[in-house]
Amino acid sequence: MDYAEKYFQEKKRKFFLVLAFLSVLLTFTFIFSLNIGSSNVGLLEILTLMSTSSKTSSTLINIVYNLRLPRTLAAMFIGVLLAISGVLIQSVTRNSLAEPFLLGLSSGALTFMALAIIIVPSIALSLHYVSVISFIGALIAFTLTLTLSEAIGGSATSLILAGLAVTAGFSGLSSFLAFIVQSKLNMPFLILLLGSLSQILRGHVVMLALVSIAGFTLALIMAKRLNAIIYGDEHALQLGYNPKTVRIFASMLAALLTSVSVAIAGIIGFIGLIVPHMSRLIIGSDNRYVVPLSALLGALVLCVSDIFVRIASEGLAIGEIPVGAVTSVLGAPFFAYLLLTKVKA
Repeated sequence: MDYAEKYFQEKKRKFFLVLAFLSVLLTFTFIFSLNIGSSNVGLLEILTLMSTSSKTSSTLINIVYNLRLPRTLAAMFIGVLLAISGVLIQSVTRNSLAEPFLLGLSSGALTFMALAIIIVPSIALSLHYVSVISFIGALIAFTLTLTLSEAIGGSATSLILAGLAVTAGFSGLSSFLAFIVQSKLNMPFLILLLGSLSQILRGHVVMLALVSIAGFTLALIMAKRLNAIIYGDEHALQLGYNPKTVRIFASMLAALLTSVSVAIAGIIGFIGLIVPHMSRLIIGSDNRYVVPLSALLGALVLCVSDIFVRIASEGLAIGEIPVGAVTSVLGAPFFAYLLLTKVKA
């Protein structure tokens, strides 16, 4: 066995070990999440009462199946969506600082979503229509970011600066429109500016699951192509891949995954930045490994963040803290560190 083959086998072994460890950790986090809530009833107690037919038992079971379970699953699936979006965006732009929130996709999606609801209030009742509108907004915002980036030099730094400018613009618009939606149409919309899982319904979980599975599968299929364009267009062409087609498809997929997340839970930032970096630190830059690892880590990070939100909100008794605020507190210092490292390099 030569050195290259030995290295590949060792890397593959490490990947599966990490995958197994994270799967077990995510399972325990999932179970723990089902125990967290305003009702002082743990999962073990509910499982014990499931064997009875009393009204109390039915009420407790209802708490788990209709409130805690959908919210926990939603947190995991949204974490998957945002993490994979981050992998796609970073690969397409060849920029380790890129992610959907920083490049304007999230705020663009929410802006168009709010505008559509103001124009046609009944559209808020259809998750499919709202997701399509959000998708269009995310694509437009990303296109604006890329266009502005090219106009000011096309470098990695200019992409981030352009993204921050577009994000600031759409954030202002979305805040203004969200205020109108909430005050005029009496919809709880402002909470979406910082992301929240408090309004998750069972129907949301079905859509999140389908989109997550589809997005994960497509990203995994594209992994080799994404690896190729990271090393340049000429390298991709030599391997038989059209870099322009790969970029367009990957960008559209990232916009779709981000828009579905925004349509259901609002803007949850920095998951797409933190998670891909964590994955690369563990397993390297090969997207065939980074995609599945990021999916697991994304689910884990957002699920843990939501657990913290519920525990902290209950302890402070001031209403629920937006989960996007927690991820921003985690992500902002991480982004600053990466920015300083990149500028010094």
